[in-house]
Amino acid sequence: MNKILFSFLLTITTLGVNAQSFNNEKTSAINFVKRVYNSAPFEGVKKLEGEAGNYYAVAVAFMNIPKDSVLSAVAKAQIKAQDVAEQGFAEPCIKFEMIDRIEKGNQNTYLFLCTTLEEFITEMSKKKSIDGARIISAPGNKYVVSTITLENAKYTSPEMRDKAAFMKAKQLVNTLVHGSTITSEQIIRTDENDKRTEITSTEVVKEQAIGFIQGLELLFGKEITQNKTTYSYYSKF
Repeated sequence: MNKILFSFLLTITTLGVNAQSFNNEKTSAINFVKRVYNSAPFEGVKKLEGEAGNYYAVAVAFMNIPKDSVLSAVAKAQIKAQDVAEQGFAEPCIKFEMIDRIEKGNQNTYLFLCTTLEEFITEMSKKKSIDGARIISAPGNKYVVSTITLENAKYTSPEMRDKAAFMKAKQLVNTLVHGSTITSEQIIRTDENDKRTEITSTEVVKEQAIGFIQGLELLFGKEITQNKTTYSYYSKF
């Protein structure tokens, strides 16, 4: 089975946020989350319902950070934010954008806007076909994701289509993780540290292959393209 492999490097700048660098929709989301936080400060996770949809926010606080280290602590805050999000949200979040830093006394609070794994994969699928298995590398976690798109008309019932999608998704993951290496084309990085324009490294994962197929969970199954259903399954790496 042919797999569509591609390189997708996503750099997140977290040492400062300039609203002009975001599109209007993202800027509106950032402003909404900041207004909510300013009106009712919180620590931990918060799922916010806005007019345009749901937003996922995480606030993490550190005490007694030296003045000259408040910016260098962003990477640490980002990893902590993902750990908190994993425990607090019902679905994985893989992209964390710092939208504000609030200093109060000897406490610095870092406010992040999160992107769920479903939202991330859905938006990518709208732009181009991403059928295949690949690894999503987030700041603190990694996920193996298998995506398959099927034509509705080829199946006699949604149940048959669902079953076929799961079997195909498992086959894609099996091919990926039972190989000797995973190449850079099969890894989507969402951490801000990967700013290279060319990647030549590989990751040996053969010894970790067994649990992934057993642990695949359905992320979503929906029509992104007319008359076709796109399924995405994932497992923590």
